[in-house]
Amino acid sequence: MAGIPRTVGEDLDSLRLGLHRPADRTRSRCRVERGRRATPLWQEGDAVTLRPRLEGSHEADVAIVGGGYTGLWTAYYLKTLQPNLRITILESRHVGFGGSGRNGGWCSAFLPMSPDEMAAEHGRGAMEFIQRTMFATVDEVGRVARDEGIDCGFVKGGTLTSASNEAHVDRLREYVASWHAMGFTDDDVMWQSANQISSRIAVARTLGGTYSPHCAAIQPWHLVRGLARVLESRGVEIFEDSPATLIDQGRVVTTSGEIRARYVVRAIESFASQMEPTKRSIVPLYSLMVATEPLPDHVWRSLGWSGRETFADGRNMVTYAQRTVDGRIAFGGRGAPYHFGSQIADRFDRHERIHRKLEETVREVFPQVADAKITHRWGGPVGAPRDWHAFANVDHSTGLCAGGGYVGDGVALANLVGRTLAHQIADTGDPLTIARGFGWSARDITSPDDLTDALRATLGKGLHLLRICVEAR
Repeated sequence: MAGIPRTVGEDLDSLRLGLHRPADRTRSRCRVERGRRATPLWQEGDAVTLRPRLEGSHEADVAIVGGGYTGLWTAYYLKTLQPNLRITILESRHVGFGGSGRNGGWCSAFLPMSPDEMAAEHGRGAMEFIQRTMFATVDEVGRVARDEGIDCGFVKGGTLTSASNEAHVDRLREYVASWHAMGFTDDDVMWQSANQISSRIAVARTLGGTYSPHCAAIQPWHLVRGLARVLESRGVEIFEDSPATLIDQGRVVTTSGEIRARYVVRAIESFASQMEPTKRSIVPLYSLMVATEPLPDHVWRSLGWSGRETFADGRNMVTYAQRTVDGRIAFGGRGAPYHFGSQIADRFDRHERIHRKLEETVREVFPQVADAKITHRWGGPVGAPRDWHAFANVDHSTGLCAGGGYVGDGVALANLVGRTLAHQIADTGDPLTIARGFGWSARDITSPDDLTDALRATLGKGLHLLRICVEAR
């Protein structure tokens, strides 16, 4: 997801009303292809062989429920801190089944609020700490991928947001100004003219926009699967096809077995909405994507996009895109309806009206691809806590831990949350281990709880700001 606060009107309307919107029955005039695949582009051609399911009774030092980024990163850093820990990961389907294997591939340091709002809520020191930590987290993901030999197409080309009308221009200029007022510089966020934007990506009707270097494009499926392989090589057990029916102090019960552990980590993001006692604490919101066929060289010459910057358009419908390693445009957005009762189902991964709108938007923003086939449509839920706060919680008295609540910004943030959980579980005795490791002062972060509070503040104003944007438009 992009780092510029933008409106997600359909998401908000759906949450307010708690209703399904009726499908738009009008026929699209854009070229569409029959037989578009529902499999996420990232997983194309990669057959999944399930690992064994958990059978019978087992024991571990740490049991992690959820085989996505949060669970895997938590295990990775725990093994780094304490290599002898017995760690078991339980996944209901297969590793990367959820958002970790189907997202837009943005490893972004930005979160859905302005730095001045965060500073007002939690202090300038905390704001600077969490934001600079997020800047470094993008590089940390790239470092791990490189050091561990994970070929996930990590390219740190930065992120670009294009303004296509004057309202976008005003808002994006204010956004840059808010960063600079907080002590950041053009090295972090800058305004770029229409010519500068076009020199990077030939976007239709751009009036200018913002650019930041703090984002990388990745192949998300390759990252999550690669992490799992690294963990197995270090002795972490991973069981698939093992849905948890009970997550409790000291144990996890699945449909076919049970594991007892000193620490139990819930790392299931939007799927926390499907079980007690977290059922009402998080809302699953659907984000959908499309992908073009591989584009010929002459189209790429007309588009530019040589740096593989991630791209967002400043419209009301949240959009996000990247140039893939194999030469496609992968393009996503919000707008799919909230499903009554926080339902999650495979059939919701496709929505004719929203997918058709995404296809039209691709061709509107990039007219150079007007004749390109759309080969893939897919989607999935992101986790939106009802208080719009991310979390990284460890209770040493019970051993119960939880991390998540990314509202679609989880590729990089899950790394930080996983690291935070690992340092707290390992009880390193130094709550500033992460900050000191990066060489930064963290005057306002004096305990692990303060870091959690800073993470919560990072997303805490998101819903309020998005509503303001809706009303302002």
